[in-house]
Amino acid sequence: MLFNSYVFLLLFLPVTWLLYFGLNRRGKYRMATGGLLAASFVFYGYQDWRLCLLLAASILANYTFHLALTGRERRGLYRKLLLAGGLGGNLCLLFYFKYLNFAIENINALTGGGIALRNVALPLGISFYTFQQVSFVIDSYRGEIKRYRFLEYALFVAFFPQLVAGPIVLHSEMIPQFADPEKRKVNYSNLLSGMEYLILGLAKKVLLADTFGKMSDAGFADSVRGLSSLSAVAVILAYTLEIYFDFSGYCDMAMGIGKLFNIDLPVNFYSPYKAANIAEFWKRWHITLTRFLTKYIYIPLGGSRVGKWKTYRNVMIVFAVSGLWHGADWSFVLWGILHGLMMVLYRMEQKKADRLPAWFTRLLTFGFVSVAWVFFGSGSIGKAVKLLAMVFLGGAGGFGETLTDAACGRNLLLTAAGFFSGGELPGMLFQAVTAVWLAGGIGICLKAPSSHEIVRKQCRKQWYFLFLTGLFFLSVLRLSEVSRFIYFNF
Repeated sequence: MLFNSYVFLLLFLPVTWLLYFGLNRRGKYRMATGGLLAASFVFYGYQDWRLCLLLAASILANYTFHLALTGRERRGLYRKLLLAGGLGGNLCLLFYFKYLNFAIENINALTGGGIALRNVALPLGISFYTFQQVSFVIDSYRGEIKRYRFLEYALFVAFFPQLVAGPIVLHSEMIPQFADPEKRKVNYSNLLSGMEYLILGLAKKVLLADTFGKMSDAGFADSVRGLSSLSAVAVILAYTLEIYFDFSGYCDMAMGIGKLFNIDLPVNFYSPYKAANIAEFWKRWHITLTRFLTKYIYIPLGGSRVGKWKTYRNVMIVFAVSGLWHGADWSFVLWGILHGLMMVLYRMEQKKADRLPAWFTRLLTFGFVSVAWVFFGSGSIGKAVKLLAMVFLGGAGGFGETLTDAACGRNLLLTAAGFFSGGELPGMLFQAVTAVWLAGGIGICLKAPSSHEIVRKQCRKQWYFLFLTGLFFLSVLRLSEVSRFIYFNF
């Protein structure tokens, strides 16, 4: 089920909210928790009920390892075998569904073999809930967890606001909230804040990300035939803005829905294009993934305590894993390696870099991130290289027609202008509107306050509520053009 759908916003969410707090008000706390868990499974299996079987099996298996690891004291070897079994089971599940065909393709390419690809569909959210449970098994082994009840653990994994695209939450920040009696009462401050996050996130997705998505999709398709240099730059910027508003919108909606249920999800996105360097970027983009990779890979490898060159090695390993986690294709791995190399370069020259003007380092960081996104979003290294080459070799010319059509397709002002003019509008007008879209999107990313800053101000003035109401209805009117969040693919 999609957050940006009629069935979710107008049926599933209000019914689930009423059920949860209605049961809590009557003192039926376990039933309320169970009802929220059941609703999460309905959300997850809305389009394919078989997904629920896989999720349930994963939860049961990991909870079994948790019980074994938090039971009475065992010998060290026994605990290590349990840890290996828990980690191996999770990673094998992820490998089968996400990386098996990728591995077969590469084996065939290296050996000239003809191993047939498997007909395996990628389950929604498997990368997220697998990493979440990997952290749980490791913390159980380390003795950092008390024994949790099954119902709270299952809800920790399956809680629908964060199930399919994060954030990657930790048991210590979620399960205590599910057990807190104060969280079971309607909190009107959280309700208002949650609605703010929800509406802002929905608008980012439906009004901004989807528009830039049409532009980038059209541009990537046209790159096969050739683009002008200006169009190539526009495609790169369009995808840079699409993924920003898409992921920002999802994170806002997830936080907002969590707050409606008095659950505080960790901040996962904080204006990353305002970063002055690549290290700061990764403190603002997909924050919980960075946290996971730091805690469970970077630090166990020795972190920055093992000397300069081994530290650089550890950085490269972490970013290669980050790229592979995002997708089973060498283009994702290369994207991760590029970020790793930039991080190593920044560490090597940090003193010099930090003395440069802030506006220059922000521009440099934004430019690098935008170029790297081409490998992330193009689907193949070859297509990415071709698009980047067109920036320099595409030649003169304005924005391509498919780009301007995507930017102006449903613009009400342009439609009205065309109607009253009684003829076709001049092409330069469409060129200008496309440029305004791109410039406006960049301006919002670099200058506008984040959703967290807006919500924290707790503006309760009438004009603000009217603005949110208008934004919500405008967004709902666009829901007929259903599109998935980009991170649903991972």
